[in-house]
Amino acid sequence: MQEKEFVALVERLETYERKHPGTYRFRVGLLAALGYLFLFGIMTFALLMVVGVIFFGRINYLVIKVLIIPLGIAAVVLRSLWIEFPEPEGHELKYNDAPRLFELVGQVRNATKGPPVHKVLLTQDYNAGIIQRPRLGMFGWHQNYLQVGLPLLQALSPTDIRAIMAHEFGHLSGSHGKFSSWIYRVRQTWIQVLQNMENNRRYGSGIFERFFNWYAPYFAAYSFVLARAQEYEADHCAVKMTGQKSAARALINLEIKSKSLSEEFWPSFYRRADKQAQPPRDSFEEMLKTLRQPVPPEKAQMWFSQSLTTRHRYDDTHPALADRLASIGYKDVRKNADINLFASNSDQPQSDQYFLARVPESFIQQQNRLWQERLADGWKERHKFVAEAEKALVALNLKAEVEELTVQERWERARFTIGTQSHAAAIPLLNDVLALMPDHAAANFTLGEALLEQGDEAGVKHVERAMEKDVHATPAGCELIYFFLNTRGRVEEAEKYRRCIINYNDELELGRRERENISKKDDFMAHGLDREALDALRAQLVNVTNLASAHLVRKVCKHLPDEPGYVLGIRTKRTWYRGQSNSRDQLVIQHLAANVSYPGYTFIIALEHNYKPLRKIFKRIDGSEIYRA
Repeated sequence: MQEKEFVALVERLETYERKHPGTYRFRVGLLAALGYLFLFGIMTFALLMVVGVIFFGRINYLVIKVLIIPLGIAAVVLRSLWIEFPEPEGHELKYNDAPRLFELVGQVRNATKGPPVHKVLLTQDYNAGIIQRPRLGMFGWHQNYLQVGLPLLQALSPTDIRAIMAHEFGHLSGSHGKFSSWIYRVRQTWIQVLQNMENNRRYGSGIFERFFNWYAPYFAAYSFVLARAQEYEADHCAVKMTGQKSAARALINLEIKSKSLSEEFWPSFYRRADKQAQPPRDSFEEMLKTLRQPVPPEKAQMWFSQSLTTRHRYDDTHPALADRLASIGYKDVRKNADINLFASNSDQPQSDQYFLARVPESFIQQQNRLWQERLADGWKERHKFVAEAEKALVALNLKAEVEELTVQERWERARFTIGTQSHAAAIPLLNDVLALMPDHAAANFTLGEALLEQGDEAGVKHVERAMEKDVHATPAGCELIYFFLNTRGRVEEAEKYRRCIINYNDELELGRRERENISKKDDFMAHGLDREALDALRAQLVNVTNLASAHLVRKVCKHLPDEPGYVLGIRTKRTWYRGQSNSRDQLVIQHLAANVSYPGYTFIIALEHNYKPLRKIFKRIDGSEIYRA
């Protein structure tokens, strides 16, 4: 199943789950049970084969060779079912280390009717969670670990931590928790089964492939939707425990402090690699100090508004912030993105001071050492890049003294100046690029960013020019302008740009759906590729096994019309005794999707069944046939 097919399936299942939650869970349970039934059925069949051969046949060299296959399959299944859950990492806290934290855990556990916590671990992550470790593999006997990140305690208030704890216990409360834990273990089982089968293909594991090709993607999609629905349920558990506003504020503060790391701390931190050859020895402590600092109101508002424009992803079961807030009662949050609606009226201590009697000094020292080791490679790469950029910049400046630089050379000189000095230093050089090529999207965007950083409103027109020339610059461009206007009190003007991001994301989603729904009723046109791009694509198609022919056309699209939506229609090779095969078609499509580079968004279809009428349509388009074996 390709990614776009997985996304389409998840969207259909999400709609069904909202309408029929009980029936949906029943279906997930049946699907999970089917996987176990298949595994135990195969193992039982393999063992019966062994017993039958031993009972009815003679034991000789040939019989032993025959028995290797069923015995191998049974061994692989057994190893796969015995799931290995390593003990979670972290510094174990005792009651005297954090009495208030242990008391909070007890209160939340009783309120949510959650499971007992056997160990509380302090970690270096900006996160918290409960991990259930089955000591007997698939047979259970769980040991529960609560992991609490010291960065999280540094960043949030005790009320926020209380809401987060209620959310985490909400995942495991009552029968819902047992069911979700079981589904999680089934997911882990199938991951391990697939890995073991891949590592032991010589034992006849090909018998599993057809079942896996159907089952694994469907179970992944069904369990993904369930996991996302349970995130909403866990949020409602936090609301019951702490109140609607407190639960919302915890989600928002969690997001904003995360933004402070990604948008400010890490970029500033890595810029020091320009001059320093080694990362600092106290990196972890520096990050903790940043999280302790309050976020300025204008930045908090900007990052909050930015987060509300983000749509949920399909590689993460956590919903987007706006969807989570809407789920707990703030339906109009995207329209009214005022962070002051969630402000707290009382000052609270930092959670590390409130919950921890003492922070283990050895823990911080250990994390400083580990972080220095982990950062070393990336730090060296940055330091090396800056050194090479400085040399290239010197060469370009010398060349500019004796001859005219090309547009590309002027752009590289500006880019290297930004990388080694600052945006401000590159402003004259960016103007130099635009003097030769006024519509250069990247130069316009970068100049706009540099001018806005200097407080010069002339940057707005350059960012807008960049967004005209490159529609995908819209989110970042609108964020820049929004922040510039909002910090100057021009809230109504700024709101237009925030809405622009939401509209862009909506248009992007509509464009994706439009390009993935292909029928004979659609309008198609010639692909329009130049000779070089076409030759590069053909060279890749030559190496695709079982590919008989390929037609490439461009769908006429209403949404994002300047972004080409290509359709590659293929037919596979066949013989008189095999004919057309759906499974072979899908294998070729999967290979084309994974191993071939395309000039833009390309939807791949086999010109069979529902798509068969498209054969004549594609053939009528000049130049559509780009490959024939």
